[in-house]
Parts: sequence; structure tokens; C-alpha cells
Amino acid sequence: MENNGCKPDRLPLALLLVMGLGGTTVAGLLVGIVMLIVQEHSIAYGVLAVGAVVGAIAVSQKGDADSNGVWSMLVAFPLFIAGFMFGYLAGPNNHTLTLVLQFVAAVVSFALCRSHLCRQMLLCYAFVLVPFACFSFIDASPFHHPAKDHELGIACFAIVVACLGIYAASIADEWIGSSGIKDCAKTIRFASTAISVALVWFIPKDNVVYAAVFAVISFAIACALLRKHVSGSRLIAGGALALLCCASTAVFPAMAMPVAGMLLSFLILDFVGLTIFSAAFIGGISYFYYDLDMLLINKSYLLMASGALFLLMFFFIKRVAR
Repeated sequence: MENNGCKPDRLPLALLLVMGLGGTTVAGLLVGIVMLIVQEHSIAYGVLAVGAVVGAIAVSQKGDADSNGVWSMLVAFPLFIAGFMFGYLAGPNNHTLTLVLQFVAAVVSFALCRSHLCRQMLLCYAFVLVPFACFSFIDASPFHHPAKDHELGIACFAIVVACLGIYAASIADEWIGSSGIKDCAKTIRFASTAISVALVWFIPKDNVVYAAVFAVISFAIACALLRKHVSGSRLIAGGALALLCCASTAVFPAMAMPVAGMLLSFLILDFVGLTIFSAAFIGGISYFYYDLDMLLINKSYLLMASGALFLLMFFFIKRVAR
């Protein structure tokens, strides 16, 4: 008779979402009650922040194997959330320093934590803190300032390129295995994918240089993929096809970057990353073709050029597939 009494290693996703929402609510209520009792005492908030994070790390030492993650989600997760919230309340007036301290606390907690679920949460939190820390160096003035927009675009471009590099590095088993975070490779890819897709929309839309850099990266990845599967004349035809496809995205960063991401996710068949990058690519195309600032005659020229490009792509695909 088949044994149906075995417990699953992981909780269902729906239950994890419910428990995560409940843990966040509990943490928010706890912090709210403490704020009513302790009013504007930075030292008290700092002590509570350290105590909550240390307590969460201690609770997480039980791990997920014994309780399938229930203990971590019910106790450790709310303590981590409360600890980081107390950290913001205790933070100095320097917003950048507060974010840097939060990042250090998240990294240390990730290194000491033994719960896989909490480690995933801490890793995503550390990834999110990086762009916010970078943006805090830029003065958030309420008035429109072109120089600040330029600095923001450069910062977003650098972070997106770094996220693509981290995604590519997580594919290499040698690097990810030697770093001791092999069990969090999927989380690294998801966090880098989500952040890069979110920040690409803050890159100036009319800057062709950023889009050209992404197009060059896409072409390099496409050539590496082609060398693994085809050779000879098919490699030349495939390279020409890749050049046409990548060059066609070099006019808009929100189209060029998702193509590079899709090619990277195709290397290991990362379906989550491929879905996110594909959705971003569709959104970039839609935004580009339905831009109200573009003249109708220019849109007509672009549509005709796109039709000619698709015909050329069809010709090359037929030739490579033979």
C-alpha cells in the first residue's frame, strides 16, 4: 500500500502567502503599539531593532526541515520585519546611512539565518536596498531639475547592468557553488530580474546610448548561444539574424534590456525570469509604438521598417532551420 502520510518538504505557495501577509500584519501591529508607548526615543528603538533581529536569527536556527517552514513564518519572519522597521525609526537623520545600516543588517542576518524561507526574504530585501541607497545620494528636490534626471538615469543604468551581471554570474555553477549560496540561486535571479525590469523605466527614453549598450550585450549573448547549437553557414546566418534583432531594439532602452534578459534566462530555461522579461519587452514595444509624442508619419516609417525586418527575420529563420 502506498504511504500517503509523508509530509511535504515545502508549504503550499498559497499558504505561504497567507502566512507572510499575517506575519507582516503582526509585525506592523507590534511596531505600532510600541510607537504609542515609546515616543521618539531613538535609543529605545535601536535596542528593540537589535533585539528583534537577534531573536529572529535565534528562532530561525531551528530551520525549515522540522516544521516545513511554519515556525519560521509565524515567529522569525514577523521578528525580522519588526526589527527592520525599528531600525528605520532609530535611524539617524542621514537617510543614506540608515539604508546602508539596513543593508548590513540584512546581509549579516542572511549569513547567520538557517531558515531557507527567511534567507530568501532577507536576500530580496538586501537587493531592494541597493537602488534605494544609490538614489539617496541624489537630492530628491520637488522641482524638476534636468541634471538630477540625468544622474538618476545613470544610476538606474548602472544598477540594471549590475543586475544583469549578477543574473549571468548565478548561471555559472562554479561561482554559485563556491560562494555557498547555491540554494538561493533562484532567489538571486528573481530579485535581479524584478529590479532590472522596474528600474529600466527610469532610464531616459530618448537616450539611444543606453539602448545601444543593451543591444550590444544582447548580441554577445546571442552569439554565445548560437555557437553552442549551430556551426558553419548556419552560424553566419544566425549571427546576421541576431544582429538584425538586437539592432532593432537599439532605439529604446525598455525594449533592448528585456531582450538581453530573455537571452540570459533562455540559457538555463529560467521560466520565471523569461516570463518577466517577456512581459517587460511587450510593455516596451507597446509604449514605444503608442508614444503620443511621436508624429504619425514617423510611426508609419517605423511600422514599414518593422515589417521589412520581420520578413528578413523569417528568411533567416527558414535558412537556419534547414
